[in-house]
Amino acid sequence: MIFKEKKTPTLLMMPLANGWRAVHKKYKNEYGTVICTEKGDTVEVVTDFGEFSTERAEAVESAAVMFFENNGVKEITVDGEKLTREAWREKEDARLNALHRTREDYKNVLGKPVHCVTDRPLGSAHPRYPEVIYPVNYGYVPGVMAGDNAEQDVYILGPTEPFKTFDGVVIAVVHRFNDVEDKWVAAEKTGVYTAEEILKILDFQEKYYESELIL
Repeated sequence: MIFKEKKTPTLLMMPLANGWRAVHKKYKNEYGTVICTEKGDTVEVVTDFGEFSTERAEAVESAAVMFFENNGVKEITVDGEKLTREAWREKEDARLNALHRTREDYKNVLGKPVHCVTDRPLGSAHPRYPEVIYPVNYGYVPGVMAGDNAEQDVYILGPTEPFKTFDGVVIAVVHRFNDVEDKWVAAEKTGVYTAEEILKILDFQEKYYESELIL
């Protein structure tokens, strides 16, 4: 098994040779470890999170996604408790259904004017993952706070050159199921991009998350 860096709403799962070390995404304080051992058709998962039960649950869910969806494992044990792919899938479907949003949830955002400041211009590299190059301008909305207690992030579609500020409208919202914040999508006006076109443009980054696009 190859363990890669993963993210949960609050955790950064840093890869080890046989699992992950879980730290806070922003502050980097350590919560615990997830150690994984292949045993035939199953994977034995052993966690060490002490009192951090919420963070442990996030880490276990992240590990389960890797094993069941990406590696085709049929069964894992987590600290001695058996979990099958079918049982996990049922719980996961229920979780995602509860997280779905509609246009009504964003009626105060969609179609509204927005002033954006770019901090990751088109053609620049991601500050932590230099292999990720931004095909669009990306920034934030000054004075509007998001779920991560930072100013609201926004993708800016349309301009083909880097720039510092942009005034347009919010044409869509990327609602992430496995993150603490949504991403806004801005353009000069609504009706220019289809959902399929927006998803294709944003795939460079959103492919790493579970999400839905609200227009």
